Amino acid sequence: MKIYWSDREGKPAPPHCAFNFRPFFSEAGQKGDFERVDVLPKAGGAKVIKRTFSPSRETWILGIEKALDAIRQKNLQKVVLARICTLELSEAPDPFALAASLKQKAQGAFVFCIQSEGSAFLGATPERLFVRKGRQILSEAVAGTRRRGRTLHEDEKLKKQLLTSPKDLREFSPVQAYLQEALSPLCMGPLSFTPISIHQTQNVQHLYSRCSGKLKETISDNQILQQLHPTPALCGTPKEKAFSLIQELEPFERGLYGGAIGWTTPEASEWVVGIRSCLLQGKTATLFSGTGIVEGSDPEAEWDELDQKLKLYDGIFI
Repeated sequence: MKIYWSDREGKPAPPHCAFNFRPFFSEAGQKGDFERVDVLPKAGGAKVIKRTFSPSRETWILGIEKALDAIRQKNLQKVVLARICTLELSEAPDPFALAASLKQKAQGAFVFCIQSEGSAFLGATPERLFVRKGRQILSEAVAGTRRRGRTLHEDEKLKKQLLTSPKDLREFSPVQAYLQEALSPLCMGPLSFTPISIHQTQNVQHLYSRCSGKLKETISDNQILQQLHPTPALCGTPKEKAFSLIQELEPFERGLYGGAIGWTTPEASEWVVGIRSCLLQGKTATLFSGTGIVEGSDPEAEWDELDQKLKLYDGIFI
């Protein structure tokens, strides 16, 4: 397998690190014998012949209504539901050329591309699961979405709307609470959270807060992963009921979408969540996008949010 990785500043993973990944529905990490790709080829794209959505808009709306019924009945607080857009392409593109195109648009995002025999998984994710430096750990709560404004004034207006939106704060608060609950047993002393702010990417912006603490001496990266992944930002809460509803309503396999991808060394490690992502198989590209469903969610607006997230790939798939 081959892998490309760059952080939000465009920097590669450290030399001699070990790369790992964990699919969304798996509790076991998978190590690969990776060949590093540190220099991307010339940016490229592909022509789209046909686009297909699964589920369809009508089926999506029915699924969201079912999720909202479960929320109204207090069976769960939040569930994250995803949709795929399958693209039939005129030719099979180089996945690393696509990653190079993503990197040009990757404001506030980590860029990754994993190529194995016959397929590749790539994306530009805004979501860091955690970073460890020595015994210090930092994780991030990311949830709630608005598009970017067409002007600075509109961008600021949308930012203020997001910061004061009861619905988006309901979507965000379970993620913060989950980080507190999951990381506290692993750390010495209390955790520290930054005030809620905005994290902006090329086409959307999200509510954001950093969580930091000092790990106990015996805690390993694998234990952190077991505790954290997946967070309510990609699953929901309570986790078991959200898992069950996702499997019932989504007519496709998530695979690495929403999974964890990262690198480790004895001194440090960093893991991200595989969203804003694409599965490439020959002349077929599958684009994934998901959205958090809470009390107050509107099915039509959530469908439009998924479209907005996929605008990251505009100009790459044409």
